[in-house]
Amino acid sequence: MSNIAIIATVDTKGEEVAYLKKIIEQRGHNSKVIDVGILGPPLNEPDVSNEEIARLGGWDLKELTKIKKRDQIIQIMGEGAARCLEDLYNNHKVDGVIGIGGNQGTAISSMAMKVLPIGFPKCIVSTVVSGNIRPFIGNKDILILFSVADFIGGPNIVTKMILSNAIDALIGMVEFDRGLQSNFQKTVAISALGNTELAVKYAIKCLKEKGYHPIPFHASGAGGSAMEELMGYGIISAVLDITPHELSEEVVGLGAYIPVKSGRLTVAGRLGLPQVVSTGALEYLCFGPMESIPLQLRRRKIYMHNPYNANVRLSIKEMEKIGQVMAERLNQAKGPVAVLIPLKGWSIYGSIGGPLYNPKGNRTLINSLKKHLNPNIYLEEVDAHINEPYFIDKCIKILINLMKG
Repeated sequence: MSNIAIIATVDTKGEEVAYLKKIIEQRGHNSKVIDVGILGPPLNEPDVSNEEIARLGGWDLKELTKIKKRDQIIQIMGEGAARCLEDLYNNHKVDGVIGIGGNQGTAISSMAMKVLPIGFPKCIVSTVVSGNIRPFIGNKDILILFSVADFIGGPNIVTKMILSNAIDALIGMVEFDRGLQSNFQKTVAISALGNTELAVKYAIKCLKEKGYHPIPFHASGAGGSAMEELMGYGIISAVLDITPHELSEEVVGLGAYIPVKSGRLTVAGRLGLPQVVSTGALEYLCFGPMESIPLQLRRRKIYMHNPYNANVRLSIKEMEKIGQVMAERLNQAKGPVAVLIPLKGWSIYGSIGGPLYNPKGNRTLINSLKKHLNPNIYLEEVDAHINEPYFIDKCIKILINLMKG
């Protein structure tokens, strides 16, 4: 019998909470209701009161309700719910968690769930998932289900179906919990984008043939941050950072793929993991449709990856800064590092004849990187394109040597 936590504003979603409790208990599991509401008394008695959640957030509930800033209240209740969940998890008192709500309930639930590790069953049923859900998800594996109908007036034939589906999905995750296996001693994380996919596919093939367990991560902001979080779990042995694209967006401060967590290219070094780093897709920023590109960038070289995604070439000044920051971060590494730079292109679009080709910009980044990089860090310029097997073979050979010490 498992314990499933329910996070909700019980003052406004009490009837939905009662329905969730009923379904959970019918399925043979225990429920634990965590009340994060502040508008009034709960419609039914929770297991963890809103007073306790406010206290865990550092406030007395009565004083908290006097605050005029809604965002501050939500932040405090989210932090309190996170501490509650963390305590339950650390004491093995929760096996899965579900949150329900609109903007406020979704925000609080997601803030709480982000303290839980990747792989732990977590789900939110939300009325607002048609909008930008990146702030809610971050780099975590939170399942979000659209409620379709609103949570007003108690469960109806639509929301009952959606809530039942959500609980069944969560219980499936709980009952068949596989968790993250940490018994791999030869696990290699690889960063990827569509522009470097050929390189990554070839690297995966080669590493598997050599007895390694490669795991690719899409450099979409969330992917790189998730990769670095998993390094802290102890399941990553080494890093083939072919596509550190998110670094460019973090340094420039623009783009759809800014890392969810700042500090790209620092975690592997801080943990002392062997890493081979390249320059994949560092030469451009990613945006959504054309209208999402800031006006000041629209005179640059632009290539539409598809109707919903634009790639925008970086300026010379930006490339210089990225090279400097890249060097400064790699210089802090406690483990072995090697940098390999393909001279014939860092992406499909940035290759010779490609729509974003700019050899002067690439050379600017290379020179800046070499200028600021610790001379003890190995750097090699390779006369190849990043997607060529010859280049990837070099990367893998060096990475394996670093792993073997």
